[in-house]
Amino acid sequence: MSQKNVTKSPRILQVHKDRDYDCVYVGRQKIMLGKSGSPEAEAKFRLLQIQVLTDPTLAFLNPQHIKVDHLCFAYLEYVEENDTGHFSSIKTAVKILLRYYTEPVDTLDTRHFLFLQEQFVKHGVSRKYCNALMGYIRAMLKWGAIRKLVSAQVYGEAKLIPALKEGKTRAYENPEREPVPDDVVRVLYRLCLQRCERWCKSKE
Repeated sequence: MSQKNVTKSPRILQVHKDRDYDCVYVGRQKIMLGKSGSPEAEAKFRLLQIQVLTDPTLAFLNPQHIKVDHLCFAYLEYVEENDTGHFSSIKTAVKILLRYYTEPVDTLDTRHFLFLQEQFVKHGVSRKYCNALMGYIRAMLKWGAIRKLVSAQVYGEAKLIPALKEGKTRAYENPEREPVPDDVVRVLYRLCLQRCERWCKSKE
């Protein structure tokens, strides 16, 4: 953690060391963040800092009070640093989730996740993409459950939601991609060879 987080203000957390691990003190409670310098420790620190600044009552120290938006913000921070290839799609899933839910994460159950799945369908994307969006939500809950930010029960409730099946949903199917004709492949191959030959001659 950077030294800029160190301050005398009780609303700004200060990171301490416990052997090879980072920790913070919130109120009178010691909270372990994770191995020093790890992405997990950074993400958990950001979440705790947001919660301290937005909830001076410290009610979030009870996991049942960690809200959906707090979890989403911390997870997006984590994903942006560690999984940029899927960041845009994960952000889409989170945006739709936050349209409907801001309550504590541990109040969510299968009814909420079924409703969310239906909103993905109404969003007008393909069946496979709807399933992918639900997968991103499950991944976020799993991430939170591993870090004790979300109860394992909530993650289990999300896992109970079945994937949308072809022919049994209003979500449309993307047409199957046809294989590239052999003639086109041969032409592209020749073009690549010609470009390679020209490049090699230019280097002689």
